[in-house]
Amino acid sequence: MSQQYGPPQQPPVQGGWGPGPAGPQYRSAKPSRTPWIVMGGAVLAVILIAVGVVLLVSSGGDDNAGGTAPAANDSLTPAPVGTLYTPPTPTEAPKTKGPGDVGVEVGGGVWFTPAKGWLQGPDKTISGKYYILQEFNKRGLIDGYYWVRQTELYDAKGFAEHLVDIESNGYHNVRISKGIALNCPSEALKACYSISYSANVPTKSGKLLPFKGFITTYQDQYGKVTATDAGLEVKVYDRRVNELLFMNNTLVKSF
Repeated sequence: MSQQYGPPQQPPVQGGWGPGPAGPQYRSAKPSRTPWIVMGGAVLAVILIAVGVVLLVSSGGDDNAGGTAPAANDSLTPAPVGTLYTPPTPTEAPKTKGPGDVGVEVGGGVWFTPAKGWLQGPDKTISGKYYILQEFNKRGLIDGYYWVRQTELYDAKGFAEHLVDIESNGYHNVRISKGIALNCPSEALKACYSISYSANVPTKSGKLLPFKGFITTYQDQYGKVTATDAGLEVKVYDRRVNELLFMNNTLVKSF
């Protein structure tokens, strides 16, 4: 350290003490300063020493104290304690359960509420969430279904077209409408699409049942697409279609 900090050195004064021409001499004269003043000087010296140490630590004691940037291979001083840290944005921000998240959880913060009388399908191996409307007084037969699935392999239009091809495969007299790009009902969605279709569905007895259905897809800001695949036998369609629309609306509210 090139500089020492301490109390200033005073020249000897008459009646005090200090080195004289012949070396140190002590006098019995009454001191001109009271012990309180001397003590105060000592306290001041300690304070000055502490301040000096703080200044040396703050300046770093190197040539860069004047503000010049360190060399490229010098180690940089870490950010001071208390610096705010901003974490990277995740692919999909976690979502807490909101007021629209009620009923059946599909996944990724998406929920829907089954309409009255609709039951979960007996096959638990089916992907997504599958609900059925049992035919009145006919055990094992259904009047309709409501199936919710999700994917990241397609966009909204592509998933709707893929599902309608799968669902209508094996049916008779299939008629598929032209797909429609919808105005998304939520700011959390960036693309929405819908396709409707009708067909005659063969039964085990060989009888053909007229059937009508629709597929609606909802693509969120992270690329995940949720599809609702719904259908009803024609004889109950007009009477029950509002139940399908109700379930779709509860699903939209969860986005």
